[in-house]
Order: sequence, then structure tokens, then C-alpha cells
Amino acid sequence: MSEMTAEQIWTVQAGEKRSVGVIHIVTLALLIGIGFVVGAFGSISFPLGFGVNFFWTGIAVQQVGSIWFGMWGVLAGIIFPFFSNAVAGTPFYVSAAYIPANFVQAFLPAWAFRYFKADPRLKSGRDYLILFLTMIVSSAFGALWSPLVVLRSFGLLTTESVPLFIWGWFGGNVIAGLVFNFILLKALSAVVIRTTAFVKQWWA
Repeated sequence: MSEMTAEQIWTVQAGEKRSVGVIHIVTLALLIGIGFVVGAFGSISFPLGFGVNFFWTGIAVQQVGSIWFGMWGVLAGIIFPFFSNAVAGTPFYVSAAYIPANFVQAFLPAWAFRYFKADPRLKSGRDYLILFLTMIVSSAFGALWSPLVVLRSFGLLTTESVPLFIWGWFGGNVIAGLVFNFILLKALSAVVIRTTAFVKQWWA
């Protein structure tokens, strides 16, 4: 398995059977649990409020989890912020309005790695570039959607504070992603892709 090409990693081979199983439900639950803990308690302070931090480690669960586990990782990336945000005192309706941002942040890296057949083991500069670009684009979407569309619409931000929240969201995700996404993928992908929990397509 370690000698497989990136394309082979994402391609269902002849005679290979892949189906949804209990392992995927367990994986979903574990990702939600891990995401809750690191999202609520693993973020380096300077909280801005409403679930926004200057260093949000939950991004690693969203993005690495979705690359490895497809839609199970995406679902976890949407669900766990409800719990971690609640610890920070974020209203439920605000967390619900964040769903598009959390979806894009989790889905885009998973889609890009599958579409462009990037290697989750990060074997080439191309793999690193795809990961970096998806982090930038997805975090930019989240950073614009959440303060401008969500918090401003609910009257929770003043005009003067909007730039701080945009840069706080963007920087908090990208910096944490740079620290954790590359390390986790490089260190653990060779092991994860050998497991039955690894998702080649979207659900299995």
C-alpha cells in the first residue's frame, strides 16, 4: 500500500469492495468528539466571541478529517462546532448560520484531493500546494461569510469590528491549519489509508 501512487489511493480497484459500515459511524462520532474538545479547549486564547478565535485548532479536524474520511469528515466538521461554540456561549442560531462556512472549510480540501488525485501523504510539492490553496480559499470564504453575512445580519457586530472578525477568522484557521494539517497528513496518512475507515470516494 505504501508504494501506491496518489491516483491508486483514490481509485477503487477491480474486485475491491467498499461499502458504508459501522467503522464509518464510529469514525464520525470520534471526529465529532475530537473536534469538540480541540475546538472548545484547544484554541489559543484571544477569543473574539461568537465562536471565532485567533488560533482555531478545530480546522484540522474539519480538513484532515474530510480528506481521510470524505463526507463523514465533512459531517463531523459541520456538527462539532455546535458543541464547541456552545461552550464559548455562541447562540445556537448563530452556529446554525455558520453551517455554509463550516461546510466549505471541510468539503473543499476533500474535493480537491479527490478531484486532482493529490496524495494525502504529501509526497510532492503539488500535494502541498493543493492543500495550502484549499486552506486559503475555504478559510477566506468562512472569514467573509461568518462576519459579513451571519454576525452583521443578526446585528451582532459593529461596522468598526468587522475587519477584526474577518482577519481573526481567516488567520485563526490558516495559522492553525499550517501548524496541524501538514503535520497530521504527513505523519499519519500512510497508516490511515490502510484502514477500512479510509474513504476513497465520498461515503466508502
